[in-house]
Amino acid sequence: MTSTLTLTPTPTPSALPTGLTVEDAVRIAAALEASHAESTRILYAHIWRVWARWCTSRGIDPLPANPAALAAYLVERAADGTAVVTLNLACTAIRHVHLQHGLPNPAETALVRQVRLGLRRTYGTAPQRQARPLTVAEIRQILEAIDRTVPNGVRDTAIILLGYASAMRGSELAARTPADIDHQPAGLLVTIRHSKTDQEHRGQRVAVAHGSHAATDPVAALATWTRLRRRQLGDDPGGALFTRIWQSRISDQPLGNHVVARMLRHRAEQAGLDGTRITAHSLRAGHATSAALAGVPLHRIAAQTRHKDLGVLLNRYIRPVEALATTSSRDLGL
Repeated sequence: MTSTLTLTPTPTPSALPTGLTVEDAVRIAAALEASHAESTRILYAHIWRVWARWCTSRGIDPLPANPAALAAYLVERAADGTAVVTLNLACTAIRHVHLQHGLPNPAETALVRQVRLGLRRTYGTAPQRQARPLTVAEIRQILEAIDRTVPNGVRDTAIILLGYASAMRGSELAARTPADIDHQPAGLLVTIRHSKTDQEHRGQRVAVAHGSHAATDPVAALATWTRLRRRQLGDDPGGALFTRIWQSRISDQPLGNHVVARMLRHRAEQAGLDGTRITAHSLRAGHATSAALAGVPLHRIAAQTRHKDLGVLLNRYIRPVEALATTSSRDLGL
């Protein structure tokens, strides 16, 4: 078995029930392929190649995987410094391939489960470093350092304020088009046609209200960018809402998913902030934590951030804020 194994195999004609055709098999395979996001398929394929290369170097068949071989693989990678969370992801990908080929999951055997438990106890499961939430004061500090008389400054101001006010992910900001923005007297309604938590493309809408201050009004900032964009590209340029800028010329090329993160980190550092843990997610996380500090109820924050699992919202954003606000260390007189 090679590393080029098809992760989602097409049913063979001999395996099809009577009355079904090869075309039916192809359509079934396409539907199975679409059951996971493209990014997930790419990640699983990479993980499988790494696993298959390791098996080839040992003269072992990766499919079906021998549980002892998988246990040895996990132990070796842990000893080399691979994080436990990464090993868990490897088990998930290997499980996926086995189930797609109608084979039992080797990660569910008693041997592998005990090995994974031992690795967690030996190496620990330290939490991943989360993006640092930006406060409203820090957003103001960043914006004050931006020159809003040039196209880059106008665009970046709109991205930062829209991202913070809407609690959208960086990829969602980069994917927005002018058609997704519905202007209302009270603010904006933003349509998100596809997101991390909406793999079936049902679509979601988030509201953005007018800001209380002209310098930090997300609706006004987006309107300024839109006017500038139309002056250079025409009244109906289509394409992405936020595009690349070459010198002072606005192009019709969309921003990559990582451009928002790089831009925000650069703008934060220009304003004198430490950019080490600032990512595009700092806008979304900052919205959630700032709203919690302001006393906004959990259900309203969840409606804005579109968290399906309230436990994630509560444990990742709300409880750390509450812990800092109520810690008894404030009363020790240190």
